[in-house]
Amino acid sequence: MECLGSKYDRMEKYKMTDEKIHGILRDFMKALVTRDVDKVLSFFAENGDWTNTAGVFKGKDELRRYLNWASGISENMTATEYGNGVTIQGDKAFIEQMITFTLMGKKVEYVEIVAWEFDNDKIKHIRTVSDRLLIAQQAAKGWLPKWMVNSIINQFNKGLR
Repeated sequence: MECLGSKYDRMEKYKMTDEKIHGILRDFMKALVTRDVDKVLSFFAENGDWTNTAGVFKGKDELRRYLNWASGISENMTATEYGNGVTIQGDKAFIEQMITFTLMGKKVEYVEIVAWEFDNDKIKHIRTVSDRLLIAQQAAKGWLPKWMVNSIINQFNKGLR
């Protein structure tokens, strides 16, 4: 039987400092921007997952599939802390960042909010929130795709202005 003190001591042993978490975030984003898929995967726990506008990716195999796909459709990515920047609380971190990249030959820029959860120095969960319609609007090429995206946006905004 474990006493409360020893459980607390074990939790303290694995507690990550704010500096450690901030370093992981920085190194993760550097690997993501440089498209180093193996390095990005090394930050995840074996059962880690990433939820974003493209879907939910659980485990290293699905994460690799997602990262290879994302690397294949975009170029010249940058991620810059924006607005509120990074907030760290315990084993959780939140970041507001400006993402810029080239998609289908066009520059795309948008704000993204990311929630991170850690377990023993590894990423357990990432949840990313961004505006996929804004991305599509910026990347659309040709009159028909532009018309389609703008029609959807106009329907959403009907009565707003």
